[in-house]
Amino acid sequence: MRKHIRMVILAILVVGALLTATVAYTVDELRDIVIIKTFGKTGEPIFGREQAGLHFKWPWPVQKMVRYEARTFDFEDTSSEVPTRDKQNMLVTMYCFWRIDDPVKFHQAIETTEAAQNRLRSLLRNYKKNVVGKHNMEDFVNTDPEKMKIPEIEASIHEFVKERASADYGIDVVRVGIKALGLPETVTTAVIEAMKEERQKDVRRYESAGEAQATAIRERANSARDQILAFADAKAKDIRTEGDRAAAKYYSQFAENPELSIFLRSLESLEKELSSKSQILLDGSELPAVKFFREGPSLHNAPSGKGSSSNSKK
Repeated sequence: MRKHIRMVILAILVVGALLTATVAYTVDELRDIVIIKTFGKTGEPIFGREQAGLHFKWPWPVQKMVRYEARTFDFEDTSSEVPTRDKQNMLVTMYCFWRIDDPVKFHQAIETTEAAQNRLRSLLRNYKKNVVGKHNMEDFVNTDPEKMKIPEIEASIHEFVKERASADYGIDVVRVGIKALGLPETVTTAVIEAMKEERQKDVRRYESAGEAQATAIRERANSARDQILAFADAKAKDIRTEGDRAAAKYYSQFAENPELSIFLRSLESLEKELSSKSQILLDGSELPAVKFFREGPSLHNAPSGKGSSSNSKK
């Protein structure tokens, strides 16, 4: 009897656990959005950020639980060739970040996140083609960064996709952007040549500006040189004139006694020549004083000292 009671209790516990697992569920604060459908009718969504914790529902087939992720999804569109307004083709690759904003509308419209990304990819391609077709190639690729309009183009595509996705699918498109730009092989050469020509225009403009500046610098230098030379010539003339005036006074004095003038000039010249280290060679045969320093004094005619002493005694 006790054995049967134990089996009954065990069966009740198992059924209770299964029933609890069927009617109880948890909602994660960061990851979950839950919808409870009662006999196929969608109820109010339960957002984890607001109603996290343990919840209960009737078992199937009365109620059915649908769980979605509350995170932000992302995908990358495949590269596709898009024509621009100036009849150029570009390879444009885009990316998209999105999340579920209205779970009820999302579930009724597309149900799964895989289907949602396919719908968004289709929207992105259509609006990418429309927006890119309204811009010229130079708005995407340009040597002048200020002429590039990629941020404005991304914002336009984002606006269109966001409005359509929210209205039709209950999706909030967080961000849309251009990941990569490319050029088909057929137009690469033409674009490169056009860019080269534009660069050559810049080179010619800079060369012209440089030549103009160089010419102006040379003209200023020549003008300054001419002014300096003119000033130096005028100063030299003034100095020569002053020197001629001073020399004229001495010429009149020298004319009164030419011999004295020549002698004074010779002394002045000798003084200048002897002001540095000089050696003078003197001929002793011509100058007795020089012979005295070489041979000593000559006393042949002088009386001897002895004779003088005897005579003084007498």
